[in-house]
Amino acid sequence: MYFDIKPKSDRKNLFGGEYALNNLSEYLLDDSTRLIIIKGLRRTGKTSLLNVALNELKADSVKIDVRESPYFERKEFFPFLIEQIKQKVEPSFWEKVISKISGGGISYKELTLDFFFSKEENVHLFFQNLNQQLKKKNQTLVLAFDEIQLLKAIKFDYFVASAFDNYGQLKFLLTGSEIGLLDKFMGRRDYDSPLYGRACLEVELNRLKEEETKRFLEEGFKQLGKQISFEEIKEVVSQLDGIIGWTTYYGWLRQKGQSHEKSLERVKEEGKVLVKRELDVFLSPRQAKGKYLKLLKFLARGENEWDLIKYAFLKEKIKVADSQLGLYLKELSDYSFIEKQAERYLISDPIMLKAVRN
Repeated sequence: MYFDIKPKSDRKNLFGGEYALNNLSEYLLDDSTRLIIIKGLRRTGKTSLLNVALNELKADSVKIDVRESPYFERKEFFPFLIEQIKQKVEPSFWEKVISKISGGGISYKELTLDFFFSKEENVHLFFQNLNQQLKKKNQTLVLAFDEIQLLKAIKFDYFVASAFDNYGQLKFLLTGSEIGLLDKFMGRRDYDSPLYGRACLEVELNRLKEEETKRFLEEGFKQLGKQISFEEIKEVVSQLDGIIGWTTYYGWLRQKGQSHEKSLERVKEEGKVLVKRELDVFLSPRQAKGKYLKLLKFLARGENEWDLIKYAFLKEKIKVADSQLGLYLKELSDYSFIEKQAERYLISDPIMLKAVRN
């Protein structure tokens, strides 16, 4: 069903993603492709695309939702990752991988997994043995990470670079909704980054176009045995701006018997709470919180070019140096709160736009 609010796992429930899914599946099956990126703004269907591609893949795969992992500490994350791999592979295969691993004369079986693999040298031995066993079986293991940019703080990009160079049987599939931070993780425009210059392929998801949103709604309501009027479609297109996550939630509410007006209003109200929470998390460690909020308000009312923004700060007698303004715009872009189109800076999400205006 198109209006299921859980991330999709079956191709038939994935609307409009055939081209992206086929490309992604082709990349996953290509032995020469070792690093694949899924990019897109928040709520554009990246997790669903990832799930469907992995479900259709015949090779073994491990998917990690980084948000649900202990991603603050390196020595905690690697045991977690290795435990997920253990759960996915055959017990006999697992035994072959760990049989030769020992640390300080102590075998893996004498210690807990968390303690044993909190040591870097044991982690390296594990992946070295894992790669050897996969090579013997002529198999590939896909390691998929949803919201990979969160692992930048524990230098996981160094591990990915090392694995890319040394463990040919491992393939990495990475997604991130904070596009600028994902680019930082991948080392774009940073010659000193461990991943700079590594060959990778990208699949990018965008918001639905007007005709695509119309078809999504019509086909979704058809699945429910219901109809949606032209006027209702027009209003949904206008207010949700092709963000499939919000549009799906609207359809789910209609499926539960709510009226068009109540469904649209609830999406907007609950959406504002969610985007406010996301923005609060972004702003909380920053000293210039007030200036970021002022900047967003300027963008929301159409003062969205560099000179217009500078003039808006000047009118409110707020001093902002060019270097500071450049930093604010870059950080908001990195976290996908805004995007630059030509010379204009625009708030990406229509729900956030409404929240900022209010």
